[in-house]
Amino acid sequence: MISRSTLIGALVVVELAIVGAAARAVAGDPGPASPAPFGFGPGAPRESSHRLDRTFATGLAPHVVIDVHDVDVTVRGENAVTVHASETLQRSGYVSGDVPALSAEQTPDGVRFSTPADHHVHVFIGHYSHDLQLAVPAGARVDVVGGGVVDASGLRAKLIAHVPSGAIRVHDHRGDVDVSTGKGWITMNDVQGDDIAANTRDGRIYLTRVGGERLNAFSSSGRIVGVDVRAVNGALTTRDGRVILSFTGNSDATVTAHTEDGNVKVTGLTTSDTADDRAVLHLGDGRGRFAVSTDSGPIVITPGASV
Repeated sequence: MISRSTLIGALVVVELAIVGAAARAVAGDPGPASPAPFGFGPGAPRESSHRLDRTFATGLAPHVVIDVHDVDVTVRGENAVTVHASETLQRSGYVSGDVPALSAEQTPDGVRFSTPADHHVHVFIGHYSHDLQLAVPAGARVDVVGGGVVDASGLRAKLIAHVPSGAIRVHDHRGDVDVSTGKGWITMNDVQGDDIAANTRDGRIYLTRVGGERLNAFSSSGRIVGVDVRAVNGALTTRDGRVILSFTGNSDATVTAHTEDGNVKVTGLTTSDTADDRAVLHLGDGRGRFAVSTDSGPIVITPGASV
């Protein structure tokens, strides 16, 4: 059975086509007939195309810059000396606006991928996806200065990703990380570096086996969940949401935990200066200073793995 939303979407597309045809007729310009919109519902045809498909010789540690708009980005670090780029576009139904043309340019120290800032899809009814898949040397430094959803894995050098909206996922990473999104979840799994930073204005933060000499994660609205986090210096902060953490046995910090509206519960770890809304934890020799806080929600802290 075709859903109500599917029928509404189809009717909207048909109305747009009729209005466009009528406007051309009134203007005295019959022009070519409007292409029929792609079908809707299960089994609807979907246009799929592969566009950019290139390989660049770069060496073991190139600088890869990604400045694309509304394009989802996947980066995989590999044992290679080249950068391979593959672009995929899928769409069905009605799509308004321009699909941005993605260009690739060899630079003195690597490769740069970009799309025009003034070309983008305004609205779509049906399905639309625009993806850039990159296979890069594991030692590549990657800077994502514009894009949609970002998924990076297997890198062994610094990763920077700042996007206006979209989830960010980082896994199997060795090196510094600096990521932020205006709206979306940030997920890190098996990430180790000297300096790790994650910031989202609206979304949750999930950390699993993450550690660094300095670790900072902030969410304006969303919970923070950390499993086997290695703490030395830094802070995990959310303005609205609970915090659930387990610290590794090789953490080395004095941790202050505080909530403005909720309670702090610590089990299995050495504490002092405890109250309903705060606690001080002593991990290892207490070399670093680490803060855990929320303006609204409880904080739960437990021991994690030994390494």
